[in-house]
Amino acid sequence: MNRTEGKNDYVILVSGHRNPDIDSLASAVALAELRRRQTKRKVTALCPGVLSDRAKHLFARFGLTPPESCNDVYPRVRDLMCEVPAIPGGSTLFDAVGRLRESGLPRLPVIGGDGKFLGMLSSLNLLSDLLSSGRDEGRGLTGRRVHSSLELIAKVLEGEYLTSFQPETAQDFEVYVAAMGLDSFEEHLPANNRELAVIVGDRPEIHLYAVNRKLRLMIVTGSRPVDPLILQAAKTFEVSILVTPLDSATVIRRLKFSAPVEQTRFPEDQLELTPSDRIRDVRNQILGHFEDVIPVVDCDRRLTGAVFKQRLNAPPPFRMILVDHNEIEQSLPGVEEIPIIEVVDHHRIGMMPTATPIKFTGDVVGSTCTLVAAMFRSCGESLGADLAGLLLGGIISDTLLLKSPTTADLDRRMAEWLEKVSGVTGETLMQELMSIDSALAVKPAAEVIGGDRKDYTDHELHFALAQVEETNLELLHQRRDELAAEIRRAVERDKLDFFGLLVTDAVRETSQLLAIGRPEIVRSLPYRKIGPELFDLPGILSRKKQLLPQMLSITAAVGK
Repeated sequence: MNRTEGKNDYVILVSGHRNPDIDSLASAVALAELRRRQTKRKVTALCPGVLSDRAKHLFARFGLTPPESCNDVYPRVRDLMCEVPAIPGGSTLFDAVGRLRESGLPRLPVIGGDGKFLGMLSSLNLLSDLLSSGRDEGRGLTGRRVHSSLELIAKVLEGEYLTSFQPETAQDFEVYVAAMGLDSFEEHLPANNRELAVIVGDRPEIHLYAVNRKLRLMIVTGSRPVDPLILQAAKTFEVSILVTPLDSATVIRRLKFSAPVEQTRFPEDQLELTPSDRIRDVRNQILGHFEDVIPVVDCDRRLTGAVFKQRLNAPPPFRMILVDHNEIEQSLPGVEEIPIIEVVDHHRIGMMPTATPIKFTGDVVGSTCTLVAAMFRSCGESLGADLAGLLLGGIISDTLLLKSPTTADLDRRMAEWLEKVSGVTGETLMQELMSIDSALAVKPAAEVIGGDRKDYTDHELHFALAQVEETNLELLHQRRDELAAEIRRAVERDKLDFFGLLVTDAVRETSQLLAIGRPEIVRSLPYRKIGPELFDLPGILSRKKQLLPQMLSITAAVGK
Protein backbone atom coordinates (compact mmCIF):
# COMPACT_ATOMS: atom_id res chain seq x y z
CA MET A 1 0.00 0.00 0.00
CA ASN A 2 1.52 3.28 -1.07
CA ARG A 3 0.22 5.92 1.29
CA THR A 4 2.24 8.93 0.10
CA GLU A 5 1.35 11.49 -2.53
CA GLY A 6 4.48 13.59 -2.47
CA LYS A 7 7.59 14.32 -0.51
CA ASN A 8 6.19 17.55 0.94
CA ASP A 9 2.66 16.31 1.54
CA TYR A 10 1.02 13.78 3.80
CA VAL A 11 -1.90 11.41 3.58
CA ILE A 12 -4.52 11.12 6.31
CA LEU A 13 -5.38 7.54 7.31
CA VAL A 14 -8.68 6.80 9.04
CA SER A 15 -8.94 3.49 10.88
CA GLY A 16 -11.21 1.75 13.31
CA HIS A 17 -10.17 -0.93 15.78
CA ARG A 18 -8.72 -4.33 14.94
CA ASN A 19 -11.24 -7.02 13.99
CA PRO A 20 -13.57 -4.27 12.75
CA ASP A 21 -17.33 -4.41 13.12
CA ILE A 22 -19.76 -2.54 10.88
CA ASP A 23 -19.83 0.57 13.06
CA SER A 24 -16.04 0.82 12.94
CA LEU A 25 -15.83 0.36 9.16
CA ALA A 26 -18.77 2.59 8.28
CA SER A 27 -17.63 5.45 10.49
CA ALA A 28 -14.10 5.26 9.05
CA VAL A 29 -15.34 5.43 5.46
CA ALA A 30 -17.81 8.26 6.12
CA LEU A 31 -15.38 10.34 8.19
CA ALA A 32 -12.70 9.89 5.52
CA GLU A 33 -15.09 11.38 2.96
CA LEU A 34 -15.93 14.31 5.24
CA ARG A 35 -12.28 15.12 6.00
CA ARG A 36 -11.39 14.72 2.32
CA ARG A 37 -13.86 17.45 1.42
CA GLN A 38 -12.74 19.72 4.24
CA THR A 39 -8.95 19.36 3.97
CA LYS A 40 -8.64 18.83 0.19
CA ARG A 41 -6.03 16.20 1.00
CA LYS A 42 -5.88 12.53 0.20
CA VAL A 43 -7.73 10.76 3.01
CA THR A 44 -7.82 6.96 3.03
CA ALA A 45 -10.02 4.69 5.13
CA LEU A 46 -8.46 1.41 6.24
CA CYS A 47 -9.92 -1.97 7.16
CA PRO A 48 -7.74 -3.29 10.03
CA GLY A 49 -8.65 -6.93 9.54
CA VAL A 50 -11.04 -9.12 7.57
CA LEU A 51 -14.32 -7.76 6.25
CA SER A 52 -17.25 -9.72 7.68
CA ASP A 53 -19.94 -11.13 5.40
CA ARG A 54 -22.46 -8.71 6.87
CA ALA A 55 -20.15 -5.77 6.25
CA LYS A 56 -19.60 -6.94 2.67
CA HIS A 57 -23.35 -7.07 2.18
CA LEU A 58 -23.82 -3.55 3.51
CA PHE A 59 -21.15 -2.03 1.26
CA ALA A 60 -22.47 -3.90 -1.78
CA ARG A 61 -26.07 -2.90 -1.04
CA PHE A 62 -25.21 0.78 -1.24
CA GLY A 63 -22.70 0.47 -4.09
CA LEU A 64 -19.69 1.46 -2.02
CA THR A 65 -16.15 0.11 -2.19
CA PRO A 66 -14.99 -1.35 1.14
CA PRO A 67 -11.88 0.22 2.67
CA GLU A 68 -8.48 -1.24 1.92
CA SER A 69 -7.42 -4.12 4.16
CA CYS A 70 -4.33 -3.39 6.21
CA ASN A 71 -2.32 -5.41 8.73
CA ASP A 72 -0.23 -2.56 10.13
CA VAL A 73 0.67 1.07 9.58
CA TYR A 74 4.38 0.90 10.31
CA PRO A 75 6.18 3.49 8.16
CA ARG A 76 8.01 1.62 5.42
CA VAL A 77 10.75 2.40 2.95
CA ARG A 78 8.20 2.94 0.18
CA ASP A 79 6.69 5.76 2.23
CA LEU A 80 9.96 7.71 2.37
CA MET A 81 11.64 6.83 -0.92
CA CYS A 82 11.89 9.28 -3.82
CA GLU A 83 12.41 8.91 -7.53
CA VAL A 84 15.98 9.44 -8.70
CA PRO A 85 17.38 9.62 -12.24
CA ALA A 86 19.05 6.39 -13.31
CA ILE A 87 22.08 5.92 -15.54
CA PRO A 88 21.67 3.30 -18.30
CA GLY A 89 24.38 0.69 -18.01
CA GLY A 90 25.09 0.94 -21.72
CA SER A 91 25.84 4.66 -21.62
CA THR A 92 29.39 5.99 -21.39
CA LEU A 93 31.28 7.04 -18.30
CA PHE A 94 31.49 10.47 -19.91
CA ASP A 95 27.69 10.66 -20.02
CA ALA A 96 27.47 9.33 -16.45
CA VAL A 97 29.74 12.10 -15.15
CA GLY A 98 27.47 14.65 -16.83
CA ARG A 99 24.36 13.10 -15.28
CA LEU A 100 25.94 13.12 -11.84
CA ARG A 101 26.81 16.79 -12.23
CA GLU A 102 23.32 17.73 -13.45
CA SER A 103 21.55 15.79 -10.69
CA GLY A 104 23.47 17.45 -7.88
CA LEU A 105 23.46 14.09 -6.06
CA PRO A 106 26.58 12.37 -4.75
CA ARG A 107 25.72 9.16 -6.59
CA LEU A 108 23.14 7.67 -8.94
CA PRO A 109 21.84 4.15 -9.65
CA VAL A 110 22.92 2.26 -12.74
CA ILE A 111 20.39 0.11 -14.63
CA GLY A 112 21.37 -2.74 -16.96
CA GLY A 113 19.93 -3.42 -20.38
CA ASP A 114 17.45 -5.86 -18.84
CA GLY A 115 16.15 -3.13 -16.54
CA LYS A 116 17.75 -4.61 -13.43
CA PHE A 117 19.72 -2.67 -10.85
CA LEU A 118 23.51 -3.01 -11.18
CA GLY A 119 24.87 -0.69 -8.50
CA MET A 120 25.41 2.89 -7.42
CA LEU A 121 27.88 5.10 -9.28
CA SER A 122 29.61 8.03 -7.61
CA SER A 123 32.50 10.24 -8.67
CA LEU A 124 34.56 8.58 -5.95
CA ASN A 125 34.07 4.97 -7.03
CA LEU A 126 34.42 6.01 -10.69
CA LEU A 127 37.81 7.55 -9.96
CA SER A 128 38.75 4.55 -7.83
CA ASP A 129 37.92 2.22 -10.72
CA LEU A 130 39.95 4.26 -13.20
CA LEU A 131 42.92 4.31 -10.84
CA SER A 132 42.80 0.60 -10.01
CA SER A 133 45.80 -0.21 -12.19
CA GLY A 134 46.83 -2.95 -9.78
CA ARG A 135 44.00 -5.17 -11.02
CA ASP A 136 44.28 -4.41 -14.73
CA GLU A 137 47.24 -2.23 -15.61
CA GLY A 138 46.09 -1.60 -19.15
CA ARG A 139 42.61 -0.36 -18.28
CA GLY A 140 43.67 2.01 -15.53
CA LEU A 141 43.72 5.76 -16.03
CA THR A 142 47.42 5.61 -16.92
CA GLY A 143 47.15 2.58 -19.22
CA ARG A 144 46.53 2.58 -22.96
CA ARG A 145 43.72 0.01 -23.02
CA VAL A 146 40.11 1.17 -23.49
CA HIS A 147 37.10 -1.14 -23.40
CA SER A 148 34.37 0.36 -25.56
CA SER A 149 32.62 0.17 -28.91
CA LEU A 150 32.88 2.31 -32.04
CA GLU A 151 29.41 3.63 -31.35
CA LEU A 152 30.24 4.81 -27.81
CA ILE A 153 33.60 6.25 -28.89
CA ALA A 154 31.89 8.39 -31.53
CA LYS A 155 29.47 9.79 -28.92
CA VAL A 156 32.22 10.75 -26.51
CA LEU A 157 34.45 12.28 -29.22
CA GLU A 158 31.54 14.05 -30.94
CA GLY A 159 32.74 12.51 -34.17
CA GLU A 160 31.45 10.99 -37.40
CA TYR A 161 32.56 7.79 -39.08
CA LEU A 162 33.75 7.86 -42.66
CA THR A 163 33.92 4.06 -42.52
CA SER A 164 32.55 1.87 -39.76
CA PHE A 165 32.53 -1.88 -39.14
CA GLN A 166 30.72 -3.64 -36.26
CA PRO A 167 30.03 -0.32 -34.49
CA GLU A 168 28.02 -1.86 -31.62
CA THR A 169 30.54 -4.56 -30.69
CA ALA A 170 32.36 -3.84 -27.43
CA GLN A 171 36.03 -4.79 -27.33
CA ASP A 172 39.41 -3.78 -25.91
CA PHE A 173 41.35 -1.16 -27.86
CA GLU A 174 45.09 -0.56 -27.48
CA VAL A 175 45.36 3.19 -28.09
CA TYR A 176 48.43 4.84 -29.66
CA VAL A 177 49.09 8.44 -30.66
CA ALA A 178 50.95 9.08 -33.91
CA ALA A 179 53.12 11.91 -32.59
CA MET A 180 56.40 10.70 -34.14
CA GLY A 181 57.78 10.11 -37.59
CA LEU A 182 56.46 7.25 -39.68
CA ASP A 183 59.53 5.03 -39.24
CA SER A 184 59.58 5.46 -35.48
CA PHE A 185 55.83 5.01 -35.24
CA GLU A 186 56.00 1.82 -37.29
CA GLU A 187 58.56 0.39 -34.90
CA HIS A 188 56.47 1.46 -31.92
CA LEU A 189 53.27 -0.40 -32.89
CA PRO A 190 52.78 -4.04 -31.80
CA ALA A 191 52.00 -6.78 -34.27
CA ASN A 192 48.34 -7.32 -33.28
CA ASN A 193 46.24 -5.21 -35.64
CA ARG A 194 42.65 -5.89 -34.59
CA GLU A 195 42.94 -4.28 -31.15
CA LEU A 196 44.82 -1.18 -32.27
CA ALA A 197 43.35 2.32 -32.33
CA VAL A 198 45.50 5.19 -33.63
CA ILE A 199 44.99 8.88 -32.88
CA VAL A 200 46.37 11.02 -35.68
CA GLY A 201 46.02 14.53 -37.05
CA ASP A 202 46.76 15.83 -40.54
CA ARG A 203 49.30 13.09 -41.36
CA PRO A 204 48.45 11.45 -44.74
CA GLU A 205 51.42 9.07 -44.50
CA ILE A 206 50.16 7.80 -41.14
CA HIS A 207 46.64 7.52 -42.58
CA LEU A 208 47.93 5.29 -45.37
CA TYR A 209 50.07 3.22 -43.05
CA ALA A 210 47.19 2.63 -40.59
CA VAL A 211 44.89 1.45 -43.35
CA ASN A 212 47.49 -0.80 -44.95
CA ARG A 213 48.21 -2.31 -41.52
CA LYS A 214 44.45 -3.07 -41.28
CA LEU A 215 44.13 -1.46 -37.84
CA ARG A 216 40.77 -1.64 -36.07
CA LEU A 217 40.27 2.11 -35.72
CA MET A 218 41.86 5.35 -36.88
CA ILE A 219 40.77 8.57 -35.15
CA VAL A 220 41.50 11.71 -37.16
CA THR A 221 41.54 14.81 -34.94
CA GLY A 222 40.77 18.42 -35.81
CA SER A 223 38.29 17.32 -38.50
CA ARG A 224 41.18 16.95 -40.94
CA PRO A 225 40.37 15.46 -44.37
CA VAL A 226 41.20 11.91 -45.44
CA ASP A 227 42.26 11.14 -49.00
CA PRO A 228 39.49 9.37 -51.00
CA LEU A 229 41.91 6.65 -52.08
CA ILE A 230 42.72 5.95 -48.44
CA LEU A 231 38.99 5.80 -47.68
CA GLN A 232 38.51 3.29 -50.45
CA ALA A 233 41.31 1.15 -49.06
CA ALA A 234 39.81 1.43 -45.55
CA LYS A 235 36.54 -0.01 -46.85
CA THR A 236 38.41 -2.86 -48.50
CA PHE A 237 40.45 -3.69 -45.39
CA GLU A 238 37.53 -2.96 -42.98
CA VAL A 239 39.34 -0.21 -41.12
CA SER A 240 37.00 2.14 -39.27
CA ILE A 241 37.84 5.84 -39.62
CA LEU A 242 36.40 8.41 -37.20
CA VAL A 243 36.78 12.15 -37.78
CA THR A 244 36.38 14.37 -34.70
CA PRO A 245 36.63 18.15 -34.25
CA LEU A 246 38.50 17.63 -30.97
CA ASP A 247 42.28 17.96 -30.63
CA SER A 248 44.50 15.01 -29.78
CA ALA A 249 44.91 15.88 -26.08
CA THR A 250 41.14 16.06 -25.59
CA VAL A 251 40.64 12.81 -27.48
CA ILE A 252 43.15 11.03 -25.26
CA ARG A 253 41.41 12.23 -22.08
CA ARG A 254 37.91 11.44 -23.30
CA LEU A 255 38.66 7.98 -24.65
CA LYS A 256 39.01 6.58 -21.13
CA PHE A 257 35.45 7.77 -20.48
CA SER A 258 34.00 6.01 -23.53
CA ALA A 259 33.75 2.74 -21.61
CA PRO A 260 30.18 1.59 -20.80
CA VAL A 261 29.10 2.30 -17.24
CA GLU A 262 28.11 -1.34 -16.68
CA GLN A 263 31.80 -2.30 -16.84
CA THR A 264 32.51 -0.30 -13.68
CA ARG A 265 33.40 -2.20 -10.52
CA PHE A 266 30.65 -1.24 -8.06
CA PRO A 267 31.23 -1.32 -4.28
CA GLU A 268 30.67 -4.77 -2.82
CA ASP A 269 29.42 -3.44 0.53
CA GLN A 270 26.46 -1.68 -1.08
CA LEU A 271 23.41 -1.31 1.19
CA GLU A 272 20.15 -2.04 -0.62
CA LEU A 273 16.61 -1.69 0.72
CA THR A 274 13.28 -3.12 -0.41
CA PRO A 275 10.04 -1.10 -0.58
CA SER A 276 8.42 -3.21 2.16
CA ASP A 277 11.23 -2.82 4.71
CA ARG A 278 9.98 -1.22 7.92
CA ILE A 279 11.83 1.99 8.74
CA ARG A 280 12.24 0.87 12.34
CA ASP A 281 14.10 -2.25 11.12
CA VAL A 282 16.54 -0.49 8.76
CA ARG A 283 16.98 2.89 10.45
CA ASN A 284 20.31 2.02 12.09
CA GLN A 285 21.64 0.47 8.88
CA ILE A 286 20.82 3.62 6.94
CA LEU A 287 22.26 5.97 9.56
CA GLY A 288 25.41 3.87 9.89
CA HIS A 289 26.03 3.62 6.14
CA PHE A 290 28.75 5.78 4.64
CA GLU A 291 26.54 6.96 1.75
CA ASP A 292 23.60 9.39 1.90
CA VAL A 293 21.59 7.93 -1.01
CA ILE A 294 20.41 4.34 -0.51
CA PRO A 295 18.87 2.44 -3.46
CA VAL A 296 15.51 0.69 -3.14
CA VAL A 297 15.19 -2.51 -5.19
CA ASP A 298 12.24 -4.90 -5.55
CA CYS A 299 12.35 -8.70 -5.51
CA ASP A 300 13.19 -8.75 -9.25
CA ARG A 301 16.12 -6.39 -8.65
CA ARG A 302 14.40 -3.54 -10.41
CA LEU A 303 15.01 -0.07 -9.04
CA THR A 304 11.94 1.51 -7.44
CA GLY A 305 13.54 4.63 -5.91
CA ALA A 306 16.02 5.76 -3.29
CA VAL A 307 16.00 6.85 0.34
CA PHE A 308 17.92 9.93 1.42
CA LYS A 309 19.45 9.66 4.87
CA GLN A 310 18.19 13.10 5.93
CA ARG A 311 14.59 12.00 5.24
CA LEU A 312 14.73 9.81 8.35
CA ASN A 313 14.48 12.94 10.49
CA ALA A 314 11.30 14.11 8.77
CA PRO A 315 7.85 13.23 10.19
CA PRO A 316 6.13 10.22 8.59
CA PRO A 317 4.32 11.26 5.40
CA PHE A 318 0.91 10.44 6.86
CA ARG A 319 -1.30 11.26 9.84
CA MET A 320 -3.81 9.10 11.70
CA ILE A 321 -7.45 9.49 12.69
CA LEU A 322 -8.83 6.84 15.06
CA VAL A 323 -12.54 6.01 15.01
CA ASP A 324 -14.59 3.74 17.28
CA HIS A 325 -11.62 3.25 19.62
CA ASN A 326 -8.82 5.22 21.23
CA GLU A 327 -6.72 2.61 23.05
CA ILE A 328 -3.47 1.76 21.30
CA GLU A 329 -3.89 -1.95 22.12
CA GLN A 330 -6.95 -1.98 19.84
CA SER A 331 -5.29 -0.04 17.01
CA LEU A 332 -3.33 -1.31 14.07
CA PRO A 333 0.29 -2.18 14.92
CA GLY A 334 2.55 0.76 14.16
CA VAL A 335 0.07 3.48 15.09
CA GLU A 336 2.40 4.56 17.89
CA GLU A 337 4.89 5.71 15.23
CA ILE A 338 2.40 7.96 13.44
CA PRO A 339 1.10 11.36 14.62
CA ILE A 340 -2.54 10.98 15.68
CA ILE A 341 -4.47 14.13 14.77
CA GLU A 342 -8.04 13.18 15.68
CA VAL A 343 -10.17 10.67 17.57
CA VAL A 344 -13.91 10.04 17.15
CA ASP A 345 -15.18 7.49 19.66
CA HIS A 346 -17.93 6.45 22.06
CA HIS A 347 -15.91 4.21 24.39
CA ARG A 348 -13.92 4.80 27.55
CA ILE A 349 -10.83 6.98 27.19
CA GLY A 350 -7.67 4.93 27.55
CA MET A 351 -5.33 6.33 24.92
CA MET A 352 -1.72 7.25 25.47
CA PRO A 353 -0.74 10.93 25.77
CA THR A 354 -0.16 12.76 22.49
CA ALA A 355 2.76 15.07 21.77
CA THR A 356 0.50 17.87 20.53
CA PRO A 357 -3.17 18.82 21.06
CA ILE A 358 -5.60 16.85 18.91
CA LYS A 359 -9.27 17.02 17.99
CA PHE A 360 -11.22 14.58 20.18
CA THR A 361 -14.90 13.92 19.61
CA GLY A 362 -16.47 11.63 22.19
CA ASP A 363 -19.97 11.21 23.54
CA VAL A 364 -22.13 8.76 25.45
CA VAL A 365 -23.90 7.26 22.44
CA GLY A 366 -24.39 3.76 21.12
CA SER A 367 -22.52 4.12 17.84
CA THR A 368 -19.59 6.03 16.38
CA CYS A 369 -21.62 6.35 13.17
CA THR A 370 -24.02 8.53 15.16
CA LEU A 371 -21.21 10.99 15.88
CA VAL A 372 -20.04 11.03 12.26
CA ALA A 373 -23.58 11.55 10.97
CA ALA A 374 -23.98 14.45 13.40
CA MET A 375 -20.76 15.99 12.02
CA PHE A 376 -22.15 15.92 8.48
CA ARG A 377 -25.36 17.52 9.65
CA SER A 378 -23.80 20.20 11.84
CA CYS A 379 -21.36 21.43 9.19
CA GLY A 380 -23.95 21.36 6.41
CA GLU A 381 -22.14 18.84 4.23
CA SER A 382 -24.40 16.92 1.87
CA LEU A 383 -24.81 13.23 2.53
CA GLY A 384 -25.73 10.92 -0.34
CA ALA A 385 -28.08 7.97 0.00
CA ASP A 386 -25.12 5.57 -0.16
CA LEU A 387 -23.18 7.01 2.78
CA ALA A 388 -26.40 7.63 4.70
CA GLY A 389 -27.34 3.97 4.31
CA LEU A 390 -23.88 2.88 5.40
CA LEU A 391 -24.01 5.06 8.52
CA LEU A 392 -27.51 3.81 9.30
CA GLY A 393 -26.23 0.23 9.07
CA GLY A 394 -23.48 1.09 11.54
CA ILE A 395 -25.94 2.56 14.03
CA ILE A 396 -28.51 -0.24 13.95
CA SER A 397 -25.81 -2.94 14.12
CA ASP A 398 -23.98 -1.38 17.08
CA THR A 399 -27.17 -0.51 19.01
CA LEU A 400 -28.96 -3.73 18.01
CA LEU A 401 -31.72 -1.80 16.25
CA LEU A 402 -31.71 0.87 18.97
CA LYS A 403 -32.53 -1.73 21.65
CA SER A 404 -29.13 -1.79 23.34
CA PRO A 405 -28.88 0.02 26.69
CA THR A 406 -26.11 2.08 25.12
CA THR A 407 -28.67 3.71 22.81
CA ALA A 408 -28.96 7.46 23.33
CA ASP A 409 -31.47 10.00 22.07
CA LEU A 410 -28.90 11.22 19.54
CA ASP A 411 -28.68 7.69 18.10
CA ARG A 412 -32.43 7.70 17.52
CA ARG A 413 -32.46 11.18 15.96
CA MET A 414 -29.57 10.40 13.61
CA ALA A 415 -31.09 7.04 12.64
CA GLU A 416 -34.38 8.74 11.79
CA TRP A 417 -32.59 11.35 9.68
CA LEU A 418 -30.46 8.74 7.90
CA GLU A 419 -33.55 6.67 7.09
CA LYS A 420 -35.01 9.67 5.24
CA VAL A 421 -31.80 10.40 3.35
CA SER A 422 -31.07 6.77 2.41
CA GLY A 423 -34.65 5.77 1.65
CA VAL A 424 -34.39 2.59 3.71
CA THR A 425 -35.50 1.76 7.23
CA GLY A 426 -33.22 0.52 9.96
CA GLU A 427 -35.51 -2.45 10.53
CA THR A 428 -35.14 -3.50 6.90
CA LEU A 429 -31.35 -3.29 7.12
CA MET A 430 -31.31 -5.25 10.36
CA GLN A 431 -33.41 -8.03 8.83
CA GLU A 432 -31.04 -8.21 5.87
CA LEU A 433 -27.96 -8.38 8.08
CA MET A 434 -29.41 -11.00 10.40
CA SER A 435 -30.46 -13.15 7.43
CA ILE A 436 -26.83 -13.59 6.43
CA ASP A 437 -25.33 -16.84 7.72
CA SER A 438 -24.25 -16.45 11.32
CA ALA A 439 -20.64 -16.72 12.43
CA LEU A 440 -21.42 -19.68 14.70
CA ALA A 441 -23.09 -21.52 11.84
CA VAL A 442 -20.39 -21.24 9.18
CA LYS A 443 -17.09 -19.88 10.50
CA PRO A 444 -14.13 -21.71 12.07
CA ALA A 445 -13.69 -21.25 15.80
CA ALA A 446 -10.66 -18.98 15.36
CA GLU A 447 -12.68 -16.57 13.22
CA VAL A 448 -15.62 -16.64 15.63
CA ILE A 449 -13.55 -15.57 18.64
CA GLY A 450 -11.36 -13.19 16.65
CA GLY A 451 -13.88 -11.55 14.35
CA ASP A 452 -14.97 -8.82 16.78
CA ARG A 453 -12.42 -9.02 19.55
CA LYS A 454 -11.19 -6.15 21.70
CA ASP A 455 -8.26 -6.31 24.07
CA TYR A 456 -7.96 -4.37 27.33
CA THR A 457 -5.41 -3.80 30.08
CA ASP A 458 -6.46 -2.80 33.59
CA HIS A 459 -4.56 -3.08 36.88
CA GLU A 460 -1.82 -4.96 35.00
CA LEU A 461 -4.32 -7.61 33.92
CA HIS A 462 -4.77 -8.33 30.21
CA PHE A 463 -8.10 -9.57 28.93
CA ALA A 464 -10.11 -9.81 25.71
CA LEU A 465 -13.83 -9.60 25.02
CA ALA A 466 -15.27 -10.85 21.74
CA GLN A 467 -18.88 -10.54 20.64
CA VAL A 468 -21.03 -12.19 17.99
CA GLU A 469 -24.69 -11.57 17.22
CA GLU A 470 -26.93 -14.60 16.71
CA THR A 471 -30.59 -15.48 16.46
CA ASN A 472 -30.04 -19.01 17.75
CA LEU A 473 -28.04 -19.40 20.98
CA GLU A 474 -28.27 -23.18 20.67
CA LEU A 475 -25.37 -22.96 18.20
CA LEU A 476 -23.16 -21.80 21.06
CA HIS A 477 -23.98 -24.94 23.08
CA GLN A 478 -23.32 -27.18 20.07
CA ARG A 479 -19.85 -25.71 19.53
CA ARG A 480 -18.97 -24.94 23.15
CA ASP A 481 -16.09 -27.44 23.44
CA GLU A 482 -14.55 -26.37 20.13
CA LEU A 483 -14.82 -22.67 20.97
CA ALA A 484 -13.47 -23.20 24.49
CA ALA A 485 -10.41 -25.02 23.10
CA GLU A 486 -9.74 -22.17 20.68
CA ILE A 487 -10.11 -19.61 23.46
CA ARG A 488 -7.60 -21.52 25.61
CA ARG A 489 -5.12 -21.41 22.75
CA ALA A 490 -5.63 -17.65 22.44
CA VAL A 491 -5.19 -17.16 26.19
CA GLU A 492 -1.90 -19.05 26.14
CA ARG A 493 -0.62 -17.51 22.90
CA ASP A 494 -1.49 -13.91 23.78
CA LYS A 495 -0.68 -14.25 27.50
CA LEU A 496 -4.17 -13.21 28.59
CA ASP A 497 -5.61 -13.40 32.08
CA PHE A 498 -9.16 -13.77 30.78
CA PHE A 499 -11.10 -14.20 27.53
CA GLY A 500 -14.85 -13.81 27.26
CA LEU A 501 -16.96 -14.62 24.18
CA LEU A 502 -20.30 -12.79 24.40
CA VAL A 503 -22.98 -14.30 22.15
CA THR A 504 -25.95 -11.94 21.84
CA ASP A 505 -29.51 -12.55 20.66
CA ALA A 506 -30.80 -9.05 19.92
CA VAL A 507 -34.33 -10.24 19.13
CA ARG A 508 -34.78 -11.89 22.55
CA GLU A 509 -32.59 -9.26 24.23
CA THR A 510 -30.31 -11.72 25.98
CA SER A 511 -26.73 -12.99 25.83
CA GLN A 512 -24.59 -15.88 27.00
CA LEU A 513 -20.92 -15.69 27.93
CA LEU A 514 -18.24 -18.33 27.37
CA ALA A 515 -15.61 -17.34 29.95
CA ILE A 516 -12.10 -18.78 30.32
CA GLY A 517 -9.17 -17.46 32.32
CA ARG A 518 -7.73 -17.15 35.80
CA PRO A 519 -10.05 -18.93 38.27
CA GLU A 520 -10.38 -15.91 40.58
CA ILE A 521 -11.62 -13.80 37.65
CA VAL A 522 -14.10 -16.39 36.40
CA ARG A 523 -15.41 -16.97 39.96
CA SER A 524 -16.02 -13.24 40.32
CA LEU A 525 -18.43 -13.06 37.38
CA PRO A 526 -21.85 -12.05 38.80
CA TYR A 527 -23.84 -14.17 36.35
CA ARG A 528 -25.73 -17.46 36.62
CA LYS A 529 -23.68 -20.44 35.47
CA ILE A 530 -25.59 -22.64 33.01
CA GLY A 531 -22.81 -25.02 31.97
CA PRO A 532 -19.06 -25.58 32.02
CA GLU A 533 -17.52 -22.12 31.60
CA LEU A 534 -20.88 -20.83 30.29
CA PHE A 535 -22.94 -18.05 31.88
CA ASP A 536 -26.41 -16.63 31.26
CA LEU A 537 -26.70 -12.83 30.86
CA PRO A 538 -30.38 -11.89 30.42
CA GLY A 539 -30.84 -8.27 29.35
CA ILE A 540 -27.14 -7.87 28.54
CA LEU A 541 -26.68 -6.64 24.96
CA SER A 542 -23.72 -4.27 25.12
CA ARG A 543 -20.13 -5.29 25.58
CA LYS A 544 -19.07 -1.69 26.07
CA LYS A 545 -21.72 -0.45 28.49
CA GLN A 546 -22.74 -3.58 30.36
CA LEU A 547 -20.03 -6.27 30.23
CA LEU A 548 -16.86 -4.15 30.16
CA PRO A 549 -17.70 -2.08 33.30
CA GLN A 550 -18.34 -5.32 35.18
CA MET A 551 -15.00 -6.72 34.01
CA LEU A 552 -13.17 -3.54 35.06
CA SER A 553 -14.61 -3.79 38.56
CA ILE A 554 -13.43 -7.41 38.74
CA THR A 555 -9.90 -6.60 37.50
CA ALA A 556 -9.71 -3.73 39.97
CA ALA A 557 -10.47 -6.14 42.81
CA VAL A 558 -8.37 -9.07 41.59
CA GLY A 559 -5.44 -6.96 40.48
CA LYS A 560 -4.87 -5.35 43.87
